[in-house]
Amino acid sequence: MPRVVYALLGTLLVSYLASLVLRSEGDTSLLVDGWLVAGFELVASALCFSRALGLRRGRTVPLALGCALLSWSIGDVLLTAESVGGATPPTPSLADAFYLGFYPLAYVALVLIVRRETRSLIPATWLDGGVAGLGVASVCACFAFNTILRSVGGDPLAVATNLAYPIGDVLLLALVVGGTAILSGRRNAAWIMLATACGVNAIGDTFNLFQSSGGASHIGTVFDGIAWPTAILLMSMSVWLRPAASDPLAAPKAPGVLLPGLGALSGLAVLFVGTLRHLSPWALGLAIATLITVGIRIAMSTRSLRTLTEERRLQSVTDELTGLGNRRYLFQVLDAFFAEYDHRRGPERRLAFLFVDLDHFKEINDSFGHSAGDQLLKQLGPRLAGSLRGSDLLVRLGGDELGVVLIDTDLNHASGVAERLLARIQEPFMLEGVSVRISASIGIAFAPADATDTVGLLHHADLAMYRAKLGASAFEFYKADIDAGGNRLRLVDELRVAVETGDFVLHYQPQVDLHSGEVTAVEALLRWPHPRLGVVPPLQFLPLAEEAGLMRPLTAWVLDQALAQCAAWRKDAHELAVSVNVSATNLVDAGFIDVVSDTLARHGLPTSALILEITETTIIGDFERCKHVIAQLCEGGLTVSIDDFGAGFTSLAYLGSLAVRELKLDRGFITPLVVDGEGRDLELVRATIDLGHALGLRVVAEGIETAGTLDLLARIGCDLAQGFFISRPVPASDLALHADFRPAVPSVDELKAS
Repeated sequence: MPRVVYALLGTLLVSYLASLVLRSEGDTSLLVDGWLVAGFELVASALCFSRALGLRRGRTVPLALGCALLSWSIGDVLLTAESVGGATPPTPSLADAFYLGFYPLAYVALVLIVRRETRSLIPATWLDGGVAGLGVASVCACFAFNTILRSVGGDPLAVATNLAYPIGDVLLLALVVGGTAILSGRRNAAWIMLATACGVNAIGDTFNLFQSSGGASHIGTVFDGIAWPTAILLMSMSVWLRPAASDPLAAPKAPGVLLPGLGALSGLAVLFVGTLRHLSPWALGLAIATLITVGIRIAMSTRSLRTLTEERRLQSVTDELTGLGNRRYLFQVLDAFFAEYDHRRGPERRLAFLFVDLDHFKEINDSFGHSAGDQLLKQLGPRLAGSLRGSDLLVRLGGDELGVVLIDTDLNHASGVAERLLARIQEPFMLEGVSVRISASIGIAFAPADATDTVGLLHHADLAMYRAKLGASAFEFYKADIDAGGNRLRLVDELRVAVETGDFVLHYQPQVDLHSGEVTAVEALLRWPHPRLGVVPPLQFLPLAEEAGLMRPLTAWVLDQALAQCAAWRKDAHELAVSVNVSATNLVDAGFIDVVSDTLARHGLPTSALILEITETTIIGDFERCKHVIAQLCEGGLTVSIDDFGAGFTSLAYLGSLAVRELKLDRGFITPLVVDGEGRDLELVRATIDLGHALGLRVVAEGIETAGTLDLLARIGCDLAQGFFISRPVPASDLALHADFRPAVPSVDELKAS
């Protein structure tokens, strides 16, 4: 409907323009030039109000603009009424009051539009608009006011009324030019249409001014007559235009400098002309205001540039997530250190770089989501910073890798810092209301002893860190005789050779029945006796085997060796079962079940002789596939145990639908019982054991290190236990199978019997 009305109004406007052009000079019509034009403007005003009523929010602009147009339209109605019979309206008249009422309402609408579109603009951009607007206003004032004062004399009230129009137009034009300068670079058709309307209005009033001062012409009459209806129609249409959809991928455009620059030049030009001839005080005042605004803008720009430069520098050297320094900052510090070393300035200094790699961080992301990993890193930064000196530097290299620079240090101090960092890292983190523990591996390299450039220092610390990850120590120093050439590819090749030749050993840790005190099962634990690194535990080299695709032959070797040893024990009348850990790669291997069955058959063992341990996090990672394989294994008579139960975070949600027969409690459950055998920790363990029994599962507790913990677990009904108190993992020949580990306290059965 509005389109039809606007099309009709546009047609009428074109017809009116044609009538103005075709008339003879001095020919006017009260009906056409007065009543019809006033009616035209009233309809355009009504369309503004119609738009406001149709909006749920943002009604203020169309209401303000509608009131402004209505005020001018009423002024035209009153002026036409006062002109009936050829009468000349007095100055000022009632129509003047409504005409002048247009300006403040239009100012409000313009300011609201600019504010709505530029809520995030900095003050300097607003000053750009002020410079442009004031400069244009000063130029307009040079002509408008002098012309009015020369052409109108006598009654002060009449002079004031006639001056109010150019003042209103100058301010309106200043607002439009200033707003255009502020909004430059933005796609805003509504503003462009509104600005065009104000420009048309200024042109019309300029011709009206010349007409009134004795410079009447036919062209001036045409422009004077068509300007206001055109301006009102454009203003009315602008409120109906919908803003263009923004492109979120488009880079924001900087505000233009053309209009502010022209405004500043205009102010200078007016002041220069003012030194040669007399100008209106209004023009000179506006020119001075323009240049003052320019000065403020320059001062603010200088300050903003300095602040922005510092902010950009900080952003470039700061990790966004943690607020720590980043890799770029680390390189700046190390490069500066080596530059001083190269030029031999001052006494020789020693620097240590600690490469910190978090262990099990991927499991945190997989279990909780990446937001939880981000929370952990945010907590970790302040925690580690508290263990360092003010002169030390802590940075995040990326992902789960951190770096620490210790300046003016030695081996003992670096060792102490590494120990403190590891202790702080191993303290629990609260994530999503759950207490989570992680660990870390640290490699340490010194400059200039181990490297004389930044890249070399980081590389050597990385090699030492990786050796720490593979070895028994949580931190290691770079050793050229071991680490030189000892990169990841070399380790993978060495692991592949070890798998092919079977250069591994199995150690066994017994599991004790807490009712009888007898050893009923053992867990087979893989060790890699590395010629350079010493004995490497499985948690350190199994990720390499996963990446290199070596898990299938490695697991087949473990199964063969463990079941061969189990058959030997059974031949000696030790009816033991052996537990073997399997990975996610094994479970998704289509031939895994056949490998297990064939190995049992080859050694003449029943399925009850083998327990397959699968970590809880492995099951959660691919639940449906694991569920299917576990069901097939159990249908074949094998026992499947969930290892590290409680280390994951969705155990109870999946436990009921898995065909497992054993739960192995994570040592994180058991360790708190050593410190405090009462309270919530005890109740949590008791509830977990009761849950396992309710589901028909055998419950094994690992990490038993004291007699008191063993007795306590027996009291609350745990079935099996293993840990250093019973025996460390040892070769098969050293395993004590006849020891009696009967708890010192009554078992659950004995308590019930009594």
